[in-house]
Amino acid sequence: MRAIDEATFREALDARGLLRDGALAFPPREDAFIVFAQQSDARITIDDWRRHAERFLATRIGLTVDKRYDEEHAPRIDAARVVVAPHSAPSETRMLWGRPRTDDDVYAAEDADGGAGLALLAKRCGQVWMVEREHEDDSVALRLAAIVAGVTLGPILVPGGARLVGPKTAKQELDAGTNRG
Repeated sequence: MRAIDEATFREALDARGLLRDGALAFPPREDAFIVFAQQSDARITIDDWRRHAERFLATRIGLTVDKRYDEEHAPRIDAARVVVAPHSAPSETRMLWGRPRTDDDVYAAEDADGGAGLALLAKRCGQVWMVEREHEDDSVALRLAAIVAGVTLGPILVPGGARLVGPKTAKQELDAGTNRG
């Protein structure tokens, strides 16, 4: 697990705050929560994410660099450093990566589904968001994944592909203090 510092991240962005093509590599699947998203591009609807975070997870979030999107040319790939501030804990920052969903993502979701039907939902999603973990039991990364999943209406593939869960299950694990990701 690697952490990209703010300076390195900012160097990889264009003037609109969007990731330049090929500027940073995506993390390996075993180091990230994979959030399937029912959207066709990598735009971060930060106001929706903020409302969801406050309402359902008692958390404030924000981007370290603002994004300026052009409606005609929405990015298919992007990245952000997101500040995650639960009301009951200090704030931390995590990397978030958006990219088109691949067949390999769907295969991993099918392998991890366990018959719950979430893999069918994953298959209908056009994008994924990867929330990079900084350590094995990273509840901040799980919290961010639950926020994104709650807004983008897709399941979460836990690191390494062992389980596929919905945002409600992720929230229950956070509330119980059991991060099984």
